[in-house]
Amino acid sequence: MDFIQAAMSVASAVVGGFVGGWVVAFRLGRWRQRVEDRLDQLDERLAAGDAHVDAVPVIAARLEVVLEELRNLRREMREEHAAFVSRGECDRRHEHH
Repeated sequence: MDFIQAAMSVASAVVGGFVGGWVVAFRLGRWRQRVEDRLDQLDERLAAGDAHVDAVPVIAARLEVVLEELRNLRREMREEHAAFVSRGECDRRHEHH
């Protein structure tokens, strides 16, 4: 009886190992296929193009133009501000009391 129980135990372990391996392989294969399908979909979308993504360089260029204009305005304002004097300095120069 010990030999039969040992043989049954070994056979059960082997069958359980095979079944477990097949289940894991099936799930892993299914997961891998799902990932590959998703990557294929993304590749197709990238190949087709996207209006929102294509607009990014245009928006970036426009933003750069706006920023350059702001920089120019700041520079001009600094230059103009250098020509101004304070009220106290104005009163002193014109001797207003």
